[in-house]
Amino acid sequence: MPQIDEKELKKQLKEKQFASLYFICGDEAYLKKFYAGRIAEKAVSDGMRDFNEKLFEGKNIDYDELSEAVEAFPMMSDRRCVTVKDLPIDELNQTDRDKLLSVISDIPPTTTVILWMDHIEVSPKKSAKWKKFLSEIDSFAQIVFLDKKGSSDLIKLVMSGAQKRGCTITYENASYLISLVGDDMTNLLSELEKLCAYRADSVIEKSDIAAVAVKTVEAVVFDLTKAMMARDAARAFNILSDLLRQKTEPLMILGVIISSYVDMYRVKVVMMANGRPEDAAKYFNYKGKEFRLRNAARDGKDMSLRQMRRCLEILAQCDSDLKGSGLDSRILLEKCITQLMLVPNTKDYD
Repeated sequence: MPQIDEKELKKQLKEKQFASLYFICGDEAYLKKFYAGRIAEKAVSDGMRDFNEKLFEGKNIDYDELSEAVEAFPMMSDRRCVTVKDLPIDELNQTDRDKLLSVISDIPPTTTVILWMDHIEVSPKKSAKWKKFLSEIDSFAQIVFLDKKGSSDLIKLVMSGAQKRGCTITYENASYLISLVGDDMTNLLSELEKLCAYRADSVIEKSDIAAVAVKTVEAVVFDLTKAMMARDAARAFNILSDLLRQKTEPLMILGVIISSYVDMYRVKVVMMANGRPEDAAKYFNYKGKEFRLRNAARDGKDMSLRQMRRCLEILAQCDSDLKGSGLDSRILLEKCITQLMLVPNTKDYD
């Protein structure tokens, strides 16, 4: 069976055409949990789930017990469902690997097995063990990669989600919400729930989002970067103080600042070649974060490549100092921010 996408999985669930084995992985935790639960819900008859569902945690799994659960006949239902969560298949010894393959390669037609990789990364391009395992199950499993959605899909999700909750939100404000709270669907839908409760059957305005939504650390550090770009030292240092007071890791703060300048550099290069900011996504992974490219075009429009290179040199030195100098991290970050704001204007530097 080939790898299937979310659309095909939805079709199977709607038609109740279940495979014997589903292997669910990817980097979108919300979707993985949702579909692992939905498959089990749809496969087993209502009222009999306590008898026909079994969940195994991957670590320290008993393969004999797993085999018994898979082989058991459903009770007053057409199917039973066995879910195995976070089994570290790439770390198994050969004996346990053979036991697992023996169980999942010969599943009775009345059982559906779900291998759900909730917190485990599955990367066949990076790991030969994962590549081998996926090739071993390819002929009898439905392999589903559920990855982060792109900006347009997330915006549609927010708009339709607001409508289902009795509210409305514009395309622009949905995009703004995503830029503040990030592309993690669990967090995004939680913040949308709060906003809809706050507005109560009304229109969600940008001011509502700013007042209610909890910004990610990344969004706060982007505000810090914008303050530096505007050479607003007071605001920049106030934001830094708040982040450090909240016990945000200094390397995390620096990492987001670096990513902002890298975004600006990439966008600048693309635009100098007569491209659009969004074209940078053709060469780098910005899935679900395309708004960063638009922000980078705005924030870096008055900077030259030479300026940006100098800023990246300053950031690289700060990264090295934070990791190896043993000096106070706050002083190092404050020094870095000061140096970045003192990089000469374009007209003086080109």
